[in-house]
Amino acid sequence: MIRRLREHWSRELIRPLIHRAFTRLVWGVFLALFAAFLVSRGGGRDLRGAFLGIYALVCLIGAWLSYLQLDGVKLPRLDRLRALIDRKRPARGTGDMIDFVDEEIQSYESLEEAERYLVLLLADLINAVLFLAAALILS
Repeated sequence: MIRRLREHWSRELIRPLIHRAFTRLVWGVFLALFAAFLVSRGGGRDLRGAFLGIYALVCLIGAWLSYLQLDGVKLPRLDRLRALIDRKRPARGTGDMIDFVDEEIQSYESLEEAERYLVLLLADLINAVLFLAAALILS
């Protein structure tokens, strides 16, 4: 498994990995804490740890699906769902970044298919570890 990951890994994948992991981390924390707020507001007990653990399981399932896709399994409905979620944002004029003109920025959309699955696999594994640790602390 590690050999297969090393085949596709390059330094250009660090930025998309950080972007994906941070975005999923923020969404996971928001969803878990918001769901716990709604449940505890009705007089229930504090379920922050439970919801964080559930989101960690969702991340583990996502990592497993990404690993299967990296291995060659085709999941067409999942690819369509990801295409809907990852649609491109409209281009906006934000000014010049003259300091970074010479650097080529590797975006997620320009990655090869195997590199995308690797980025998703690693981002989900990072988030699963963080959410499991948080769930254990809060439980």
